[in-house]
Amino acid sequence: MVDLVRRTCSCGKFDLMKIPCRHAIKAAFNVGIQAHTLTDDMYTTASWSSIYEESINPISVPEDAWIVPSHVQQAKDLPLETRRAAGRIKKRRYETVEDKIRSSQGTQSSKRRKCSRCGIEGHNRSTCDR
Repeated sequence: MVDLVRRTCSCGKFDLMKIPCRHAIKAAFNVGIQAHTLTDDMYTTASWSSIYEESINPISVPEDAWIVPSHVQQAKDLPLETRRAAGRIKKRRYETVEDKIRSSQGTQSSKRRKCSRCGIEGHNRSTCDR
Protein backbone atom coordinates (compact mmCIF):
# COMPACT_ATOMS: atom_id res chain seq x y z
CA MET A 1 0.00 0.00 0.00
CA VAL A 2 1.50 3.28 -1.16
CA ASP A 3 0.27 6.73 -0.13
CA LEU A 4 1.95 9.33 -2.33
CA VAL A 5 0.40 12.28 -0.49
CA ARG A 6 1.75 11.19 2.92
CA ARG A 7 4.83 9.63 1.30
CA THR A 8 4.47 6.26 2.99
CA CYS A 9 4.66 2.66 1.82
CA SER A 10 3.86 -0.60 3.58
CA CYS A 11 7.36 -1.96 2.91
CA GLY A 12 8.83 0.73 5.18
CA LYS A 13 11.68 1.90 2.94
CA PHE A 14 9.87 5.05 1.79
CA ASP A 15 9.07 5.99 5.40
CA LEU A 16 12.56 5.32 6.69
CA MET A 17 14.84 6.80 4.02
CA LYS A 18 12.49 9.48 2.64
CA ILE A 19 13.45 8.27 -0.85
CA PRO A 20 10.77 6.54 -2.94
CA CYS A 21 11.01 2.75 -2.90
CA ARG A 22 10.29 0.66 -5.98
CA HIS A 23 6.60 0.45 -5.07
CA ALA A 24 6.30 4.23 -4.74
CA ILE A 25 8.16 4.78 -8.02
CA LYS A 26 5.79 2.44 -9.86
CA ALA A 27 2.75 4.10 -8.26
CA ALA A 28 4.10 7.55 -9.18
CA PHE A 29 4.60 6.55 -12.82
CA ASN A 30 1.07 5.11 -12.95
CA VAL A 31 -0.36 8.41 -11.68
CA GLY A 32 1.96 10.52 -13.85
CA ILE A 33 4.18 11.98 -11.14
CA GLN A 34 7.93 12.06 -11.61
CA ALA A 35 9.67 9.98 -8.93
CA HIS A 36 12.36 12.52 -8.07
CA THR A 37 9.68 14.94 -6.84
CA LEU A 38 8.81 12.48 -4.04
CA THR A 39 12.23 12.61 -2.36
CA ASP A 40 12.49 14.58 0.85
CA ASP A 41 13.78 18.17 0.82
CA MET A 42 16.82 17.15 2.87
CA TYR A 43 18.29 15.54 -0.27
CA THR A 44 18.23 18.75 -2.33
CA THR A 45 21.40 20.64 -3.15
CA ALA A 46 20.04 23.78 -1.54
CA SER A 47 19.51 22.11 1.84
CA TRP A 48 22.93 20.45 1.75
CA SER A 49 24.68 23.72 0.97
CA SER A 50 22.76 25.57 3.68
CA ILE A 51 23.69 22.91 6.25
CA TYR A 52 27.39 22.99 5.47
CA GLU A 53 27.89 26.65 4.62
CA GLU A 54 28.99 27.62 8.12
CA SER A 55 30.91 24.54 9.20
CA ILE A 56 33.29 24.26 6.23
CA ASN A 57 36.29 26.48 6.72
CA PRO A 58 38.55 26.65 3.69
CA ILE A 59 42.29 26.71 4.24
CA SER A 60 43.48 30.23 3.55
CA VAL A 61 47.11 29.24 2.90
CA PRO A 62 47.86 27.60 -0.47
CA GLU A 63 49.34 24.10 -0.38
CA ASP A 64 52.69 25.33 -1.69
CA ALA A 65 53.14 27.56 1.40
CA TRP A 66 52.49 24.84 3.99
CA ILE A 67 55.32 24.27 6.47
CA VAL A 68 55.54 20.56 7.20
CA PRO A 69 58.18 19.37 9.69
CA SER A 70 60.89 17.11 8.26
CA HIS A 71 60.13 14.23 10.64
CA VAL A 72 56.53 14.21 9.34
CA GLN A 73 57.67 14.25 5.71
CA GLN A 74 60.11 11.39 6.27
CA ALA A 75 57.71 9.22 8.26
CA LYS A 76 56.63 6.05 6.46
CA ASP A 77 53.15 4.79 7.15
CA LEU A 78 53.10 1.04 6.69
CA PRO A 79 50.03 -1.15 6.99
CA LEU A 80 49.60 -3.08 10.21
CA GLU A 81 51.10 -6.54 10.27
CA THR A 82 48.07 -8.73 10.50
CA ARG A 83 47.40 -12.25 9.48
CA ARG A 84 44.24 -13.29 7.73
CA ALA A 85 42.27 -16.00 9.45
CA ALA A 86 42.38 -19.47 7.98
CA GLY A 87 39.45 -20.74 6.00
CA ARG A 88 36.93 -19.31 3.66
CA ILE A 89 36.15 -15.59 3.92
CA LYS A 90 32.67 -14.97 5.25
CA LYS A 91 30.56 -12.62 3.17
CA ARG A 92 28.44 -10.06 4.95
CA ARG A 93 24.99 -9.44 3.61
CA TYR A 94 22.79 -6.74 4.99
CA GLU A 95 19.19 -7.82 5.16
CA THR A 96 16.69 -5.70 3.30
CA VAL A 97 13.36 -4.76 4.84
CA GLU A 98 11.63 -7.29 2.59
CA ASP A 99 13.94 -10.08 3.76
CA LYS A 100 13.30 -9.16 7.40
CA ILE A 101 9.55 -9.29 6.81
CA ARG A 102 9.84 -12.69 5.10
CA SER A 103 11.98 -14.10 7.90
CA SER A 104 9.60 -12.81 10.59
CA GLN A 105 6.62 -14.50 8.91
CA GLY A 106 8.07 -17.92 9.67
CA THR A 107 9.43 -20.62 7.45
CA GLN A 108 7.62 -21.83 4.39
CA SER A 109 6.53 -25.46 4.32
CA SER A 110 9.79 -27.37 4.59
CA LYS A 111 10.47 -30.49 2.60
CA ARG A 112 10.24 -33.65 4.67
CA ARG A 113 13.42 -35.73 4.71
CA LYS A 114 13.35 -39.45 3.97
CA CYS A 115 15.71 -42.25 4.84
CA SER A 116 18.00 -43.00 1.90
CA ARG A 117 17.95 -46.74 2.67
CA CYS A 118 14.22 -47.53 3.09
CA GLY A 119 12.56 -44.32 1.84
CA ILE A 120 10.36 -43.83 4.93
CA GLU A 121 10.03 -40.39 6.55
CA GLY A 122 10.87 -39.77 10.19
CA HIS A 123 14.42 -41.06 10.42
CA ASN A 124 17.71 -41.10 8.50
CA ARG A 125 20.09 -43.77 7.23
CA SER A 126 22.17 -43.93 10.41
CA THR A 127 19.13 -44.63 12.61
CA CYS A 128 17.35 -46.96 10.17
CA ASP A 129 16.24 -50.33 11.65
CA ARG A 130 15.82 -52.16 8.31
